[in-house]
Amino acid sequence: MTYESTRILAHNSANPLFLFKGFSIKLAGGMQDESKTVKYEAEMKALIKLYGDVVKEDALKKKLEQSNGNVSVVIEQITASLLNQNTAVQVTEEKKTEQKEEEKVEIGETKPGINLQGYCTNIDCLASKAKLPVWVNIGFSDISFDSEKTSYGCPDCGQFTVTSIIKAMIFNSEHAISSNDNPVPVKDNHYQCFYTIKLGSSYEIKAKKIRQHATSLEDLINRSENAMISGEIINL
Repeated sequence: MTYESTRILAHNSANPLFLFKGFSIKLAGGMQDESKTVKYEAEMKALIKLYGDVVKEDALKKKLEQSNGNVSVVIEQITASLLNQNTAVQVTEEKKTEQKEEEKVEIGETKPGINLQGYCTNIDCLASKAKLPVWVNIGFSDISFDSEKTSYGCPDCGQFTVTSIIKAMIFNSEHAISSNDNPVPVKDNHYQCFYTIKLGSSYEIKAKKIRQHATSLEDLINRSENAMISGEIINL
């Protein structure tokens, strides 16, 4: 049923009886002769025909009773409610889409080695004005930094104004990372590892190119087979 047809149905008051696909509907409220027919039976059949797929029968019956059998009032109420719901859903979906698009926007490029993500503080930088996170590639190196005090070059404006480091991504490297809160180094050589950086903490990261650790061809084959059944590969 279209919105236009609903409006026509709701405002058709020229005749006290309105015929809808074989159902005689009394538009004006009032008591019917219950000895001859169930109360509001015809009206309920029409409402179920119109809204049965979106509104529960009990809810339709309640609305009809509250309006004293006035079908036109019920139709206007339900139509307005459905239109409001559709508008609310559309607005919610638009907001979700905008949020996802904002989350995807990142400045800079990640490359093999150490990559740090923070925010540029240069007031003239577009990334800073938009409050977008910035990736800074350090490469293969040994570094120490304070998450709030150390500054790095911004790939957008070129100034050494990227601070407030919030994330580290070690890409295609053998690496170790530790902090003043957790001095025991975390070592790994996975293809890509992400670490959340705690503001106010200091960190040490060491990253170098992955080298071949196999001691023989047989050892290389075994390592390759184990890698193919690792959780990282299976979850791809």
